[in-house]
Amino acid sequence: MGTWVKDEEYPIYEAGSCPYVDEAFDCQGNGRKDSDYLKWRWKPNDCDLPRFNATDFLTRLRGKRLMLVGDSMNRNQFESMLCLLREGLPDKSKMFEIHGNKITKGRGYYVFRFVDYECTVEFVRSHFLVKEGLRINGQGKTSRGKNYYKEGDYLYPKFDAVEAYRRALKTWAKWIDQNVDPKKQLVLYRGYSSAHFRGGDWDSGGTCNGETAPVLSGAILNNYPVKMKIVEEVIQEMKKPVTLLNVTRLTNYRKDGHPSIFGKNVTAGIKVSTRRQDCSHWCLPGVPDAWNELIYANLVQQTVSKS
Repeated sequence: MGTWVKDEEYPIYEAGSCPYVDEAFDCQGNGRKDSDYLKWRWKPNDCDLPRFNATDFLTRLRGKRLMLVGDSMNRNQFESMLCLLREGLPDKSKMFEIHGNKITKGRGYYVFRFVDYECTVEFVRSHFLVKEGLRINGQGKTSRGKNYYKEGDYLYPKFDAVEAYRRALKTWAKWIDQNVDPKKQLVLYRGYSSAHFRGGDWDSGGTCNGETAPVLSGAILNNYPVKMKIVEEVIQEMKKPVTLLNVTRLTNYRKDGHPSIFGKNVTAGIKVSTRRQDCSHWCLPGVPDAWNELIYANLVQQTVSKS
């Protein structure tokens, strides 16, 4: 638990300075005028996180691979990580995507190499963490949840989505238990990131534009989805250690941090549509930077624990 506090030394990297923020998350570049949402730092109760030190982080990564696996929210975090670590490089040209690929939402795999540290930071798109496939029947691709879930050789005509989530996580946990060596590999699981739609969901007119400050009180701060309880249960049952980055309540506060209407470049005088808003992803710089600060704090804490 903790809270957001105003900090004039934030953001850690300036808006518009990082070439790895794709257009969807570049809120300032897309015409957002207010900037107070950039000036918040996450402070846990009874302590402060260590200040993010990109050089120290890269030193800890020397000779290793850091891989972020997941959906577009993880790509949001991946871009944040690249921008944070880039701040530690005197020569920015010594960081590059090894295939020359530019970050877009269409591509699902990136490998960024940091030459001076002989390490890589990678992203793999995997929406459900477990294998996702297509099943073709007489009517084409399965849809609307019918004949959608398969376990072993058995195909369920219908299946509860929450229970499917539990089983998918258990499949992931089983793979981790069978394949990860804790002496060589560290596994972190980032929890659910809160959305802030008003008046509807993402596909039914929900909005979040005009929000310029965090929520500091109210029921949303205590919102804790059942999926997070499932995550906690599954991780507790695992044989191999997994660190849970529980960002749910951290993100509950930040109704001001979403791209909302500023998801595409509107600086050329293009009329902004308010019909479809992004109130689930995050502006960069912004909230995902705090998630990566938690990863850094975890690495620092492990060093302290071993000494």
